[in-house]
Amino acid sequence: MLDLTASQVRRAADGWRAVPRVGAVDHHVWSKEPPVLSAAYVVELPFDDDLEAGAYAVRRLWRAMNGRAPGPAFHKLSKQGRQRLSAAIRALDARSAGGSYLTVAEALFGKKAHP
Repeated sequence: MLDLTASQVRRAADGWRAVPRVGAVDHHVWSKEPPVLSAAYVVELPFDDDLEAGAYAVRRLWRAMNGRAPGPAFHKLSKQGRQRLSAAIRALDARSAGGSYLTVAEALFGKKAHP
């Protein structure tokens, strides 16, 4: 169950916004009508490019409301993902600065990594 205070709910141009904190996580919720604490709600998700992120957010909120760990935020990268992204950015920077493929590979993997 969500406990909302007046400071967590505000009127917006397109409806109502609420930011309830469940545990240590803030959850952003939008509603067409002002929220009513005793009401039951249904989640509507549009089938658009953000469907996966929305479904993940709803799942995190549901888990938190039911006393379970919500899990990591959708946009959090794993350690391996951060390393890959960092390497990709470094490679792009090096190529944009005119570096050859060999120079980029040596910068990323060291001179001993290639024959």
